[in-house]
Amino acid sequence: GEKVFLKCAACHSIGKGGKNKIGPSLWGVLGRKAGSISDYKYSKAMVAYGKSWSFEEMNGFLTNPKKWIKGTKMSFAGLKKEKERAAIILYMNNNTDNPLPIQ
Repeated sequence: GEKVFLKCAACHSIGKGGKNKIGPSLWGVLGRKAGSISDYKYSKAMVAYGKSWSFEEMNGFLTNPKKWIKGTKMSFAGLKKEKERAAIILYMNNNTDNPLPIQ
C-alpha cells in the first residue's frame, strides 16, 4: 500500500498532522465524510456527495474518480488493478487514529 501511495503523494499527504497539498490530507480519510476537511477547498461535487468513505466507496472512487463523483476536481485517472486499490485502501485504513474494522 505504501508503495502504491507514491502515485498519490504528489497531491496528498497521509501522515498524522500532514498538510493539505493540491488535494486534501488523507490521514483518517476512511470513515470520514467526503468533502469535510474545513481548511480545504473541495469541488462543489465532492461537498455535495455527502457519503462517508467506506471501503466500497473508496474502491469505486479510486477505480475512476471522475466517473464515481461527476464534477470532482481530482484529475487522477484511477487505479485499474484491483490489488493496487485493495493495498492502498488498507494502507489508508492504517493511517488513522480510528481504523475501520476489516470485514
